[in-house]
Amino acid sequence: MKKRILAAAFLTCALVCGLAAESSGPAQWTGVWQGELDGQPSVTLTLANDTGLLGGTLVLNIIEKEDGGPRIIAREPHVLVQPQLDGNTLSFGVRKIDGSGDLLNFTVALTPGGKARIHCTNCGADAPTVDMSRIG
Repeated sequence: MKKRILAAAFLTCALVCGLAAESSGPAQWTGVWQGELDGQPSVTLTLANDTGLLGGTLVLNIIEKEDGGPRIIAREPHVLVQPQLDGNTLSFGVRKIDGSGDLLNFTVALTPGGKARIHCTNCGADAPTVDMSRIG
């Protein structure tokens, strides 16, 4: 009887630990994430869980490659629209600056080493995938 109880307790503990390792909660996402393109900061994602729901902002830097190298020519700040966590992937939209009301859809996936990778899923075939690191 004791062996069955011990085996059941061990199995339950292993199952709970395995589920916790597979999924990510808001705490793993909270902070400031930054990515670079061509040596220039290209994206800053700031996430917080103050209201009990994950939310935040995305700043996209517009990079121009002329006259000897890349440089930032504009910054576009956005508020995240409908952020959703699904395992180790965060998805959200941001409104286009052009006033159309259309959304740019992004996914961010956690990668090994506490990093993440962001990609715009409807920005066209040449939309870059950018590796990000938590900076704060």
